[in-house]
Amino acid sequence: MLPLVAETHPTSTDELVAALRRGFESHGLTPRGIIGEGAAFPQMEKLSIDLTGTHVAKDNLPSTIPGDGTQKVTADDFELFAEPIYFLGAPLSVRIAASKVQMTIAGTPKDGSLKLENAGAGTVSVQTTVKALEGLLLSVVSELAEKQGVTVKETKLTLNQEGPRAITFKAEVTAKVFIMSASLALTGRLDVDDSFNARLSGLGLDGDPMVTSLAGGFLRPRLQQLEGKIIPLLAFSPGGMKLRNIQVSVKPDLQLHAQFGG
Repeated sequence: MLPLVAETHPTSTDELVAALRRGFESHGLTPRGIIGEGAAFPQMEKLSIDLTGTHVAKDNLPSTIPGDGTQKVTADDFELFAEPIYFLGAPLSVRIAASKVQMTIAGTPKDGSLKLENAGAGTVSVQTTVKALEGLLLSVVSELAEKQGVTVKETKLTLNQEGPRAITFKAEVTAKVFIMSASLALTGRLDVDDSFNARLSGLGLDGDPMVTSLAGGFLRPRLQQLEGKIIPLLAFSPGGMKLRNIQVSVKPDLQLHAQFGG
């Protein structure tokens, strides 16, 4: 969903753009640009949202606005992109593009959303590098390890294709415990569902017995929390999209693509 914040529901393209900007800012994001074109609101010619350079915090994602929208908004052309957007410091390239979109405004003016209901045709893509994911992994594991007196020196991530919507991964972590270095491996599987959500499963921990025993004390409870966890890959999207032809690829980078509308 796209967050909206305003005193009253938008009655013009300019008011919708302003409400979108305030909505994103309420989640700690300052859009680089929002362009709305068309004077015959709620029929717009174009709506373009540029979130490039923004940083998404895990505790500041939008929640679902209950209820059906009653105010209809259309746009001949719609795009939302971020090249990149940062999630927990990891850069992601995101692009949603569609034609002949039909949207609704839901919620209250001060806590509303813009939801995509239908489109003539559209595509979604998310892309990031293995190096960026290694950096994210290093940051997360280091934060947990430091509390136990363990210093993480290096991480190496390997991704393998397991079908059109699934990958398996192996994250090799080199850590320093006192004056000794040892290695452990985090393994698991990631599946992408029809709503472009990623689900983690089969999480495991293996490696050097000494460091595995020590690290397992703080990593295994975290892995249990992540097992089966659903991660929305398009938290700030128009929502309501019925996706098809979802594909995941890992070479050379992690890429996710889908189509909708039509």
